[in-house]
Amino acid sequence: MLVNEEFSNQVVLPDLLAPIEVQEFEDLEPKYKLVKQISSAIVLILALVGFFLFVNFSSGDIPIKVIIGVPFIFVVLFVLKLVFVILAFPKKGYLLREQDISYRSGLLIYKLTTIPFNRIQHVEVSQNIIEKSFGLSRVKVFTAGGSVSDLSIPGLLPDKAHQIESFLLSKVSKHE
Repeated sequence: MLVNEEFSNQVVLPDLLAPIEVQEFEDLEPKYKLVKQISSAIVLILALVGFFLFVNFSSGDIPIKVIIGVPFIFVVLFVLKLVFVILAFPKKGYLLREQDISYRSGLLIYKLTTIPFNRIQHVEVSQNIIEKSFGLSRVKVFTAGGSVSDLSIPGLLPDKAHQIESFLLSKVSKHE
């Protein structure tokens, strides 16, 4: 009978674990809040342009209440979105530990995603056009579980994003 002396499976009592929520998460770059606000403004502008094109090319009479009311609703929703972005921003952050990476977000619905390094299959750094214009990047972590279990950390300076990518890739290669 062979015995693997390296294998251990000690009992870990939940009461002895440090809660992840208590640990110090890294904040996102403050510029990312502005990126989110500009993205919301672009959506508002596109919605208003689309609505006014619809009104302009529609063949029927559209009541003045609709012509005034719909843009008003769009603007109110935009203002609510801006307030939400401002209030939710401090709740976002990431945490790198010895065995995993975590990202938290959420104002109304709290979400904490933690991925152990041994589940990571691919890591990439990306930028959309608005992030690029503000000098920000995001790290995307892909797992074997598919898009539901993937993780994306936005609002990072490119150097920091590449540092995180290199760190994660070095951890992934150790687990292979």
